Amino acid sequence: MIAHILSTGDEVLLGDIVDTNSAFLCRALKEMGIEVQKIIAVGDDVDAIASIIGDISLQADICLVTGGLGPTRDDLTGLACSKASGNRLELNIDALESMRSYFKKRGFQLTRDNEKQALLPSSSNMLINRNGTAPGFYIKINQCLFFFMPGVPSEMKMMFEKEIKKVLVNKFNLFDDILIERLTVFGLPESKVGALLKGFETKFFGIRLGFRADFPVIEVKIILSGSFKEKDKARADIAKAKQWVVLQLENKVVSEQGLTIAQEVGGLLTKQGKTLAIAESCTGGLISNMVTDVAGSSNYFLFSGITYSNDAKINILNVRKETIIEYGAVHEQTALEMAQGARHKAHADFAISTTGIAGPGGGTKEKPVGMVCIGIAGSEFSMARTYRFSFDDRVKNKKIFAMMALEILRRHLVLMAKTF
Repeated sequence: MIAHILSTGDEVLLGDIVDTNSAFLCRALKEMGIEVQKIIAVGDDVDAIASIIGDISLQADICLVTGGLGPTRDDLTGLACSKASGNRLELNIDALESMRSYFKKRGFQLTRDNEKQALLPSSSNMLINRNGTAPGFYIKINQCLFFFMPGVPSEMKMMFEKEIKKVLVNKFNLFDDILIERLTVFGLPESKVGALLKGFETKFFGIRLGFRADFPVIEVKIILSGSFKEKDKARADIAKAKQWVVLQLENKVVSEQGLTIAQEVGGLLTKQGKTLAIAESCTGGLISNMVTDVAGSSNYFLFSGITYSNDAKINILNVRKETIIEYGAVHEQTALEMAQGARHKAHADFAISTTGIAGPGGGTKEKPVGMVCIGIAGSEFSMARTYRFSFDDRVKNKKIFAMMALEILRRHLVLMAKTF
């Protein structure tokens, strides 16, 4: 089976946005046993899009198209498909009703410009957009089944998961059973993860691995697909494979459910009935953002202080002035007092802190770029540690500093869970 992906929009060709849609779709199709053979990008030009659709229709069996379904003048994908397929555009009542429902639910007025999005090729089938206004559609042109989706990632992903997957399974007799186990790995590069899991395919026949790097974590997917006559055996087989992977990666697996470190920390805090405060310097609020991205974080997250300057550390967190004078802002003692100060200020059970040098400038021989001091304080203990990372990139350093701070807290919470 041949699959292509077509990404439309001038913003893609100009580099104004990164085409994460194609990456997501490649991974999603691979999990279904479909390998993508070609990714094509084209600008907002009706003739160019129509020409490429015509070419693909004679080469591929499946084509996933993203972008160009909105209400503005540069949203031309529907018109291009009409031209390529020989279908006239006509008002699709189901598409219009889905849009009316979406607008009514949010208290917005459906305008004539928006109604344009309900004009679909006459022989197409509508796909519901649960996260936005533009309906999608699918249509057979020559040998290829085309699926047209919005370019907004959240809308595209939802449409693929809720609408397109089931059409693919039914139309192409694809695997109707897919078991996937996800692991979140922190502290290893992708190449090292691959090396540690060498020999998996021969050990677990029929089960395959997938990897996705999202710095500084790696998602490892364990995938078993097919038509399972014995589902209990299939679940047991993939569970055994997962257990082997966890053992190979040892303590670098931070979630056996594929959750983020922040989600794991949130779950542990909730189960243990504990609260958290955070004091950040070099990470600039990144840890707090990660924590509050988790639904329900208000149940355990009490306080965040972005104490970037020395005065803020002293005046807000009660870091001793003598500590700053003797050791400087980037030091274990400073990080320790920051964590203790945040905990006491918020009356929290735990607090973590970061102070370091994200770069690209500001480093010295004694305190180079990539150095971070992380503090953690609890009711019965307080400590701080220094970590050094080799990245010259400011954003990467901030990310890994933040992840490391949460990982220190996660490990402590895991130990506490085992103690009780």
